[in-house]
Amino acid sequence: MLNHIAKKRNLIERYSQGERNFEGLDLKGVDLSKVDLSYAILRNTNLIFANLWEATLCNTDLSGANLSDADLCGASLLDANLSSANITRTNFSYAGLSGVQLTNVSLNNANLRTAILNCTNFHGMDFKGANLQKSYLIEANLSNADLSNANLQHAFLFRANLSRANLQNADLSEADLSESSMHGANLKGANLSEVDLREADLDRVDFSDLNLRLANLSGLNLSNVNFIGSNLSKAILQGTILRGACFNAANLWNVDLTGADLTGADLTSADLRGANFDGANLEHALLDVGWMNEVKMCQTILPDGNVSNRKCRL
Repeated sequence: MLNHIAKKRNLIERYSQGERNFEGLDLKGVDLSKVDLSYAILRNTNLIFANLWEATLCNTDLSGANLSDADLCGASLLDANLSSANITRTNFSYAGLSGVQLTNVSLNNANLRTAILNCTNFHGMDFKGANLQKSYLIEANLSNADLSNANLQHAFLFRANLSRANLQNADLSEADLSESSMHGANLKGANLSEVDLREADLDRVDFSDLNLRLANLSGLNLSNVNFIGSNLSKAILQGTILRGACFNAANLWNVDLTGADLTGADLTSADLRGANFDGANLEHALLDVGWMNEVKMCQTILPDGNVSNRKCRL
């Protein structure tokens, strides 16, 4: 039986001679770091515990391969086929996976930290508990995907499709979700602190009981949205349309609502200390007695329709 070194030497020699079909090969535990196997056929190969660190596997057919416990850190898998592959505990951190095929593959608890997954179709896929911290998912299709309990901290989701995605208890802190589509997404228990949601589609999203501390929600249309019990301390909602929105019992400490339209909004029992309402429209809004002493106001339309300039800077 060939040892690991002999298996590696044999594979590289055959590949260099133009052979591409290595279907069913046993490469368990073999060190294939930095090896170029682009366009190779590795269907149903045994790559358990294999070291594929920084390997080049572009357009490689790995369908049905057993990659459990394999290390693909920094590997390039552009347009590779991983359909029906076993990726249990596989390390894909820093890997390039744009355009990869993942039919019949579960990515729950996968390590995809800082992986590049741009413009890839993940519709309906299972990412439960996956580590996607600092990953690149720009313009990726994650519609109907299960991302519950996933770590998406500081992920780049610019223009990503998250329509009807399950993001329950996911960590989205510091993520870039600008111009993303989150129509009907489930955000229950998610952490959205410092998230960038500018120009995102947030239709039918419930923002109640969420951590939105330091989040950027500027310029959005969030009319009639439910923010009950949410933490919006130091959040930025400049020019945001919040007609009829409910902030009951929300934390709005030092929130920036400059130029926001809060017509008919419910702000009862909200913590408004230090909130900035400069240029905001609060006509017909519901507020507790004494709220005016807690906030900043200049050219602010009050609930009774009068304009207040009581805290304009000279």
